[in-house]
Amino acid sequence: MTPFASVALFRRNNGVVFKPPRKERPEDTTQARKAAMRYWAGHITEPDVLVKVILVREFAGKLEISERAPNDTNWKGYSREIAGAEGEPHIAACMAELGIDAAMAMPPLPDVLNINGFVYRREI
Repeated sequence: MTPFASVALFRRNNGVVFKPPRKERPEDTTQARKAAMRYWAGHITEPDVLVKVILVREFAGKLEISERAPNDTNWKGYSREIAGAEGEPHIAACMAELGIDAAMAMPPLPDVLNINGFVYRREI
């Protein structure tokens, strides 16, 4: 099973669209980013303009998302909860490609936990 899926956002007729996501073969983040950028840069049809390439993987109950525009030199990476990610269609499509079900995701950990009168606070 490949841990990465990529999707590209294209500008078409003054709107932003995306093509169906694809799984990335490399197991390494750096190699997966390179493969995704190469693939999507080479699969542009005539009226489309590449806006951004997005790479998604699930790690430790969260989504790790990397994105890069064609003119940027660095990838921007961030993580987000699985439960709220289905609101964005391109991220939801990547989740479906990877077989991640948002309904089955674990709820986020609370900041304060009270067990038998003892209060545990998570350091943020």
